[in-house]
Amino acid sequence: MSDNRYLHLVRHDCPLSPGTHVVVYCRDSGGEEQDRSITQQIETAREYCQHHNLVLERTYLDEARQSSNTERRDQLKEMLFDLHQRFRTIHDRHKREKAVTEKPFGVIFWKSNRLGRDSIEASNIKTDLRLRAITIIDLVTSANTGNAAVDGLIEAFQLWKDEQDLDEISHNARRGLADLVGTRDNDSEFLKYNPGWPSTGGYLGLVPGGVPTGFKGERIQIGVHERKKGKKTGEAHIVQRIVPDPETWDRCRLAWEMRNNGASFGQIHKATHLFKNINGYDTFFSNLIYVGDLEYGGKVYEGFVPALIPRDWYDSEQKRRAERSAKRSGKPTAAQDEPRRVGNDYLLSGLVFCGAKEGEEHPMHIESIPSKKGKQGKYVFFICTTAKNSRGVSCERKRLSLRNLEQTVIDTLIAQVLTRHHLRPLAQDLAKSLSERSQDAVTRIGVIEGQLCEVRKAIENVLDAIEKMGYATHLQQRYDTRKREEEELLAELSIMKALHVKPQKIARITDQMLDGWIEHMRAALEGGDRAIARRTIQQFVAKIVIKNGAGTLYYTFPFTDELYMSSFGNLDLREEL
Repeated sequence: MSDNRYLHLVRHDCPLSPGTHVVVYCRDSGGEEQDRSITQQIETAREYCQHHNLVLERTYLDEARQSSNTERRDQLKEMLFDLHQRFRTIHDRHKREKAVTEKPFGVIFWKSNRLGRDSIEASNIKTDLRLRAITIIDLVTSANTGNAAVDGLIEAFQLWKDEQDLDEISHNARRGLADLVGTRDNDSEFLKYNPGWPSTGGYLGLVPGGVPTGFKGERIQIGVHERKKGKKTGEAHIVQRIVPDPETWDRCRLAWEMRNNGASFGQIHKATHLFKNINGYDTFFSNLIYVGDLEYGGKVYEGFVPALIPRDWYDSEQKRRAERSAKRSGKPTAAQDEPRRVGNDYLLSGLVFCGAKEGEEHPMHIESIPSKKGKQGKYVFFICTTAKNSRGVSCERKRLSLRNLEQTVIDTLIAQVLTRHHLRPLAQDLAKSLSERSQDAVTRIGVIEGQLCEVRKAIENVLDAIEKMGYATHLQQRYDTRKREEEELLAELSIMKALHVKPQKIARITDQMLDGWIEHMRAALEGGDRAIARRTIQQFVAKIVIKNGAGTLYYTFPFTDELYMSSFGNLDLREEL
């Protein structure tokens, strides 16, 4: 029986009726950036289901999965596969809403970034589930205001915010690793812990990650970890330094010499056996490290390690590889002319309707025909399904240029919707959501600090036992376990404190934050990411009705007293000949 330890941390409402079946997806990264462990996520979800009388069918767990996308999340993929088998896609909005009411089903997860901080990927996953009439419950971020349009916009803002957070984390990590890689042997902090080191001003050869074949890793102290502001814990900061490996250095040199003389991968493998099979040699012969330089983070560090081969061997091999690649693939296609980019970027699909007949609205779909003689490409247009099927008898609507319609809608959104004035009404709801996140961090900080006290007390008890009983393997294991727990709690405490924001700083969404979000969407609409542009349009535009040579936008944008704003502006739809 649950004691409801975590129920107070999550949303109090439930969009599903009692007795509804649900599944739960939980993930943590296994690293310092996780905000709640797998065990706590599971317990919280179970408490939520019990409190609201939901039937929990299954829990999908991706434990210690450190990834901003879904490529390595096996359980997420399995959950999506299972749901795809059970629930078909419902394209008709009214049928979908009916299914949500009559045959409800839900997916519960901790918060939006559990699915992914890449806003496009996370949004696509959620959209796919909703198209199958599956209700998504985000436990921490309660975005349900009762207004579907507001909820959607809050979620869009949160997805954007999660992606910005991920970019900041990645930037800080890359910057820290770049500083590490660029450390030289005359660095004062390094020499402080390595007195007598022969300083030449060269790189120390510090490389995070795997060690290239022909080198070996050496552990070396470059400083002391800082866990608290202005205070050092005394824990040594140990990193990896790569140096030539006497056991493989000469064989690597032989492999490059044979390759420079025209030998195949098979012949080189038979002579050197550097890898298990010949597949390993492709990466080996493209690595700049063997001329002594390191390519890392978009920068080349010259003279990083001792050179194995002359530079002309490396340059000749890269030239041959480029020639072979060009020969296999044929003439390269310019990015702007790539077929998938040119032919599959329709922004208004499913939103355009023909209102030529009074009181009726018929969907318009996209078709294309070859351009006129002398012109390249295709002419892409919207055509009324009724006009096409009746050959112009039941509806006389002519073709409408897709390009003109798209541009008109984009111009209207940028000029009349994506402004501070129109998005300001969302500020209160967005601030409330951000405040809930911060409050969750405060609560978690209190829990972590209590756990830290218990762990540190346990460490003291183990040390007392060692002093009384002497060294014993089981005591050492207990000590190591408790120290690991202490380190994990300290890391999580640091993250939670970073997430906590003082209330006065989030009392309202600032103009700067709104401008950042607006600029994000404007940039996509003005020629940036087409996926984001399409999502932005569909977020704000409910439908576009074409009538009498002009069009009317119907917005999902939430004004004070109504959900839709009809006749917001007429559209210039002159056909592109």
